[in-house]
Amino acid sequence: MESIAIERPMNQSGAEWLERETESLHDGTGQLICYWGALVLLTAASAYLIHSQFAHPGRCAQPASDPLGIVTPSWLILPVPPLGAVGFLGRAFWQAMRGRRRWKWILAAAAFTGLLASGELLGTCA
Repeated sequence: MESIAIERPMNQSGAEWLERETESLHDGTGQLICYWGALVLLTAASAYLIHSQFAHPGRCAQPASDPLGIVTPSWLILPVPPLGAVGFLGRAFWQAMRGRRRWKWILAAAAFTGLLASGELLGTCA
């Protein structure tokens, strides 16, 4: 059988080399666990809030009375937070599957999930 030997630089002691290798392993593994954990938790929270929004529609806030009569219809505004959360979570998942962990997609999805949660807290639709 062939033995696999791990070589270390000659100017480092065994303990220093082992400590450095262990830290690099934990840094990568810790970031990976944090990223996937955040992605899973954010997906669960978004799914719950989207289900809650459509299964139990609340009382929508009345549109502001505009003297010119320009009012944005609610059917145009209501799907924006759920679609944004799903879109950014999908992009974060896609990037993670390709080996690139991009926290900006997680933060963008968290922002849209926050919009959904604030709508639930305030009792409005969006």
